[in-house]
Amino acid sequence: MKAPIDIVRGRIVDYDPRTQRVKIEAFYPDWPIMVKRGYRECNVQMIDSRPLSDKQRRTCYKLIREISNYTGMGLDPTKEWMKLKFIAEDLNETADKIFSLSNAPMSLVCAFQRFLVNFILDWDIPCSFPLLDFVDDVRSYVYACLVNKKCCICGRPSDLHHLDHVGSGRDREEIIHEGMEVLPLCREHHAEAHTVGQITFNNRHHLSGGVILDKDLCRIYRLKRKEEAESAQQDFPDGSADEGP
Repeated sequence: MKAPIDIVRGRIVDYDPRTQRVKIEAFYPDWPIMVKRGYRECNVQMIDSRPLSDKQRRTCYKLIREISNYTGMGLDPTKEWMKLKFIAEDLNETADKIFSLSNAPMSLVCAFQRFLVNFILDWDIPCSFPLLDFVDDVRSYVYACLVNKKCCICGRPSDLHHLDHVGSGRDREEIIHEGMEVLPLCREHHAEAHTVGQITFNNRHHLSGGVILDKDLCRIYRLKRKEEAESAQQDFPDGSADEGP
């Protein structure tokens, strides 16, 4: 019996950068099914053809080993468990889509690597190495560190380090933090950033900059957002809310 979901392999034969249209050619041998089902459209999944590097593979195994050491499950059971969680939670797929770290597409393994890093951060799993050295998307990693209040350099509990200077008469409670650029840093690395300067600090730790505080991050840190300031301005346009009795 023919499967209800019919998938064939095709290849890209042309791409027009002006119209951004892709021309795909595929072989389909079952003409009766084509007519019976009235096929007119199809879903297209782009397949990453880049070869997976040994470094990426080793990185995934090193992250899995840290999770395994923490849970006590053993390396192979932990690897399969994490792959199943990744497929179900990040890809919204079922277990029959399981992949192998020996020949999976590069983009899929990169996504799996980010999933492992975020899992370690979410569950506060101790690491024997800096996670920053094992991420391919630094900004995504820094954002996850902000959510979990972990130093993006060493993983210890962090405070907000503002790249937009807060001080010199500016009240932290009153200024609008949404839209400001920040990093999550422990006290030691916070002091280092102020001592050596931001540019030297970024170069030393291979950071391109910070992350812009959005509404979600402001809620996590209980910082004033733009909408709160606008609401206060509408309620007290003359600034009377700041006056005493």
